[in-house]
Amino acid sequence: MVRIQVTEHRMVNIHRSSLCENCCVQNCTTFNGSRIVECLEFRPMLSVFMKCRRCGNVYDPYRSLCSLDYELCPECNHVGKGVPAITLVWRE
Repeated sequence: MVRIQVTEHRMVNIHRSSLCENCCVQNCTTFNGSRIVECLEFRPMLSVFMKCRRCGNVYDPYRSLCSLDYELCPECNHVGKGVPAITLVWRE
């Protein structure tokens, strides 16, 4: 679970294990027991929109389950996705 600050005094909890845990749709047929990260029927319990600190686009942080930095939109989070974020260095 991730807590993101949306106003000066309000925090929102986002469950990262599945988009279904953040959804308020009743009797949904999308959930199949596995991790859902994309869903056209997704409806958040609370509508939250944030402004990306890098590009300025407004985005829904609930749609960024796989993001490492929730202050960036999904596009800015995945720029350079092919490049490893952590480089392992072996010492002998």
